Amino acid sequence: MANTITLTQSSYKELLNRLSRLEKMVATLLEKFEKEPTYGSDEWWYYSIKKGEEDIKKGNYKVFDSSKDLKKYLKSKI
Repeated sequence: MANTITLTQSSYKELLNRLSRLEKMVATLLEKFEKEPTYGSDEWWYYSIKKGEEDIKKGNYKVFDSSKDLKKYLKSKI
């Protein structure tokens, strides 16, 4: 049994965009479910350093020019 669905080009692109976002969300969830070693153990320190280095490579960090800028940023997150 063959089913055919006809999509416009814009619908096709939207479908691909949604699938791409879904793939990213699943990857993020899988990272969060990764078992973290016991807090404070040597393995935990190595794990944390590795995760931090990955974040730096991805650009997942903020730089502040002053404590005033840091406080302003933190207040915006409340």
